[in-house]
Amino acid sequence: MSRFVVIGGANVDIMGIADHPLRPQDSNPGTIRTMLGGVGRNLAENLARLGENVSLVSVVGDDSFGRWILEQGQACGVDMRWVQSLPDQRTSAFLAILDPDHDLHSAIADMTILNQLDQACLRPVLNSLQPEDLLLWDTNLNPELIHWIANQAPCPLAMDPLSASKSEKARPVLSRLTYFKPNRAEAERLCGFAIPTPAKIRAALDWFAKQGVEETVLSLGAQGTAVGTGQQRLLMTLDPLEPVNTTGAGDCFFAVYVSLRTQGASIADAAECAAAGAALTLSDPLSVSPLLNRQALTLWRSRLHCRWLDLNQV
Repeated sequence: MSRFVVIGGANVDIMGIADHPLRPQDSNPGTIRTMLGGVGRNLAENLARLGENVSLVSVVGDDSFGRWILEQGQACGVDMRWVQSLPDQRTSAFLAILDPDHDLHSAIADMTILNQLDQACLRPVLNSLQPEDLLLWDTNLNPELIHWIANQAPCPLAMDPLSASKSEKARPVLSRLTYFKPNRAEAERLCGFAIPTPAKIRAALDWFAKQGVEETVLSLGAQGTAVGTGQQRLLMTLDPLEPVNTTGAGDCFFAVYVSLRTQGASIADAAECAAAGAALTLSDPLSVSPLLNRQALTLWRSRLHCRWLDLNQV
């Protein structure tokens, strides 16, 4: 694999974590943290920390948040030449309220600046792609641009659908995807049925395969992660973890997974190392752990107790 190119959001995350159960319409004591985020930016940083050649394609405002994103990306090894700094624009921001268990209670995403990404600014990026590259992008872009990228890119594609509502933007391009990483809500929205049991999980993986997705990585929370490719339908489960921060774990999982799969790793090795990366991220207050590297993956994998179920047998 020559290069990873990531198109997506680059923003600042402002996280408020309540000390006690949240009281609506009231001031709640807690802790406020500010960190860099955005699915696209997170993917790019994770890949860079794994030693991959990765470029980020995004837009930021010419403000303190935007300069922070540019400086930090360069510092950790991401090629930032395709990130435009736009005057008179606000850098994307994500404001989230978490309950005492660090689960998301509510959030506001200000991603308006991503509307500035259009065919004119993306055409040079797509023209630079080689067949051996991998393009990762998310559904923060408008539907017409998503469709255009899918038709123009000359290389394998990977997508994170981001949310149940935004996942509809992925529907027209499923047949072009090499890797697709929905969670349960996103998968249920797309395939049109609930997936509470192993048999239904297998049915969902079958549905995505029929749409043309080569490899589906289905995140099921505490129920584990299911993978479908070719004739394989597998479910990986592991012991529950106590998170310090739930933001960014899924991005790390996807980055590690595609990194290893493009290097020829087996599904089991890729998924278990990806789970190790997610566990490391869960233990860190930042959206991307600065401790991430391939040695850390080996260490964290040894701490997990991964179990596999062949869904074709249920």
